[in-house]
Amino acid sequence: MNDKQQIKDIVANVNRLQDMKQWEQLEDYFVQKPYVDNKALSGEMPAIIPKKRLIDGWRREIGSYFYSTRHFITRLAVRMLNSRRAKVTTAVKHVHYVADRGDRYVWTVRGTIDYMLVKTSSGSWKISQMVFKLQDQVVRPLGAAA
Repeated sequence: MNDKQQIKDIVANVNRLQDMKQWEQLEDYFVQKPYVDNKALSGEMPAIIPKKRLIDGWRREIGSYFYSTRHFITRLAVRMLNSRRAKVTTAVKHVHYVADRGDRYVWTVRGTIDYMLVKTSSGSWKISQMVFKLQDQVVRPLGAAA
């Protein structure tokens, strides 16, 4: 498998593993301390954080607040910067299912995620940076027209 295909698989797997709540497997896809900018959704300032803290945050948020999620990648482009660095730009649609006081809602978020990946000395690719840019979001009752 060539580098571009490995990189595409990593980005796709991170989205899939979040939906499957396979938190421990996610650690394999990140450097020890990636730069994360999720301010558009979380309000947290961009920062370099330990991957365990990033994934534990996802576990708390996704695993406890949402009863289900679906992370769709609608476009994915890989640009090799050199033999050890790559930039990935994705267009995404994240669908979160929320139960609140007996009612069910769907929170749909659309935007882009820009990733930087680095090739380790062992030859595997790891995510070193994730920047989420919000395009739009909507909350609607489950079953309502989109």
